[in-house]
Amino acid sequence: MKKNAFLNLHDEDKKFDITYYHNPKHWIDNRIDSNNPITDESKWSKEIKYYNGETVSDEIKKLPTDTGGIYMFYLKGTTLPFMEKYIVYIGRCHYNKNVQHIRKRAKEYAEDEDRTEIVRMKKYWKDYLYYRYFPEKDNEQIDKDEVALIRAIRPPFNSEIPDKIEVQPSKKAFLI
Repeated sequence: MKKNAFLNLHDEDKKFDITYYHNPKHWIDNRIDSNNPITDESKWSKEIKYYNGETVSDEIKKLPTDTGGIYMFYLKGTTLPFMEKYIVYIGRCHYNKNVQHIRKRAKEYAEDEDRTEIVRMKKYWKDYLYYRYFPEKDNEQIDKDEVALIRAIRPPFNSEIPDKIEVQPSKKAFLI
């Protein structure tokens, strides 16, 4: 059977359509140094199911309050769940004690009704939506890592591809 006969473009399947762009040049141009701890999977949080039914999962409610970092939402299929993982959104959370942290930022998505792609992500895939984060307190490093990841992966629900930024190490203005 031909794919088009199986997937009628005018039926319910169309609302679940997501476009991914996999361009190896973007991977190469935005490669993160292998010495950067963000490239070490063991430094990331464990996999967390974002929703438990209609509410944010208890694991999301228990995320740490003492860090910022990079986070991602991804869809996890059920046929081959060890392989079917599709990154749909990458974000950052600057750490600012008592103001912003990874738990607060993760929970904010449950209430976001303004961004069309986030609403769509929750509406159609909430039962298959997972979350992972990389803890980081250095806000400059968080910015650099987010830019590199979004530019390399091009997640479909990120509405903007950020400009490439180069953060130079600070230098003393006066030598004394």
